[in-house]
Amino acid sequence: MDEEVDALTRTLAADMVRQAAFGDKISGGAGDAATAQWIAGRLAASGYDIERQGIDVPFFDPIDCRLVAGEAAAPVYWQSPVTATGMQGLRAPLAVVRAPYEAMDAAGRIALLVLPHARHASVDSPLVAPLIAAASAAGAVALVIVPVGPTGEVVALNAGFGAPVAPVPVAVLAPALAEPFLRAARSGLPATLFLHGQTSVRQTSNLQATLRRGPRWLCLSTPRTGWFGCVAERGTGAAAFLAMAAWAVERFPDLSLFLLNTGAHEYRFAGAHRALAQAPAPADTLAWVHLGAALAVRDRLEFRGEFFDLPSADANRMTMATESLQDAARAAFRGLPGLERIMTPMSGVSELGAIVERGYGRAMAVLGIPRAFHTRADDLGEVDARLLAPVVRAHMAVVETVHRQTSRASEGVA
Repeated sequence: MDEEVDALTRTLAADMVRQAAFGDKISGGAGDAATAQWIAGRLAASGYDIERQGIDVPFFDPIDCRLVAGEAAAPVYWQSPVTATGMQGLRAPLAVVRAPYEAMDAAGRIALLVLPHARHASVDSPLVAPLIAAASAAGAVALVIVPVGPTGEVVALNAGFGAPVAPVPVAVLAPALAEPFLRAARSGLPATLFLHGQTSVRQTSNLQATLRRGPRWLCLSTPRTGWFGCVAERGTGAAAFLAMAAWAVERFPDLSLFLLNTGAHEYRFAGAHRALAQAPAPADTLAWVHLGAALAVRDRLEFRGEFFDLPSADANRMTMATESLQDAARAAFRGLPGLERIMTPMSGVSELGAIVERGYGRAMAVLGIPRAFHTRADDLGEVDARLLAPVVRAHMAVVETVHRQTSRASEGVA
């Protein structure tokens, strides 16, 4: 078999191209709806019964989102759930806050929250949450987050949708565009933040697919939504999910299959929390495989401000597995950069945390945070099906192992 062009690799490549073509995957948007329709059709064609569960989520249609100080102007991204400024904007001096102790300088000002260099993803991060809390408590009139990271681009941040992340308007400014505003803060030049647009509530959906056969269940899940096109973040998981869904139908005729493709991921995994009540009982579940974020992404060499593509996968990823799956996962993922280190699932880190907390004793997920995570740079150029195929096969190998082990155990009891 030619590993470069085998059937799995070709299918994964085609599915990532298709997912990318749907555009931005923000919950409630057109790309979200189109992706859901595509995935539902594919699962139905494999014989699954499909049910949909609607979820209301906040939505923002921007009209004018920018930061202006003197002659400097830059677009900003809105932090959802959005607190709008209105069309007139909000005018105040700027204050730079790089650590909580500097927040006292933000009273009555627009606080530029300059984050330390990292691959940021959520307002709940210990690198982000303390700055938001300190600047809000100090009396800042607005927050502009500057998420310093590998790309210099805006990084959209996950949050809950029950309430805004702060009692004031919050925006995100690309680090590459921040210098004029840092200078304006030093000189005392006032700035105006515009977060003007239409706020509304839209609906995303969970897709639940079932195929009832034997008394034991294999559960597969993956989130569908996210910021921007998220081809690496969501596309790798979607392609792997569809491949494993079709494979499981043929490979395990003795197992019933339960699949979840969830919306509202960017709102603290709200879709998964809503859907888990419909899942099979943990005692009846052979294993739960969660196809998480950025399973396989192209790596790059960074040297003197230039970037060079590498033929290997970005190693900034991890495998999380419950204790009963760790030996199987360690064997299956051996030799895959970053995934060899098997970690115990952590609460609040992906949907896997909620799955484990509901009592599923055999559960696992692969989670990556690549360079372009949560940025507009997360496009087809970030992925390669030849890097994804070995990761999908490793997931399959874990399921094969646990199925074989439990089948032997049952035969031994009999």
